[in-house]
Amino acid sequence: MIKKDKPEIIPGDKTLRHNLLLILAAYILFLIWLEPLIDLLLSLDPLHDDPLSINTLNQRKIIISNTAFAITRSIPIALFFWIAYRTVLSASLPPARMKFPFTVVRIKGRQAKMFGVLMMIVCLILFSREMVLLTRSMIQ
Repeated sequence: MIKKDKPEIIPGDKTLRHNLLLILAAYILFLIWLEPLIDLLLSLDPLHDDPLSINTLNQRKIIISNTAFAITRSIPIALFFWIAYRTVLSASLPPARMKFPFTVVRIKGRQAKMFGVLMMIVCLILFSREMVLLTRSMIQ
């Protein structure tokens, strides 16, 4: 009879959980205030009296807002890519010397590497989708 080892359970870090919630709340607030911030910065331009300049101002706002939102949507994708890269390098999930905000079971070896590669592929697909959407908005 083969004896199975008990899985190694990594407890979650409570302070990291609170910090993650604060960062998530700040990120959401930044996303909410990004559009009014762009409007404020573009309204500082004194040349928006005639209809032609209003049209160019509108075109500039579309380009700037699409670029800003693409960059802000890419930040979490880059974070997950970094975690996936660390997982592949250390062949362990969670990666070596990294704390998670929630309790997880440690996965080691080939399974962890495969999961890390899968996460990297998903991140690259999502990042390429962001770039496609950004280039489509620039062309139109």
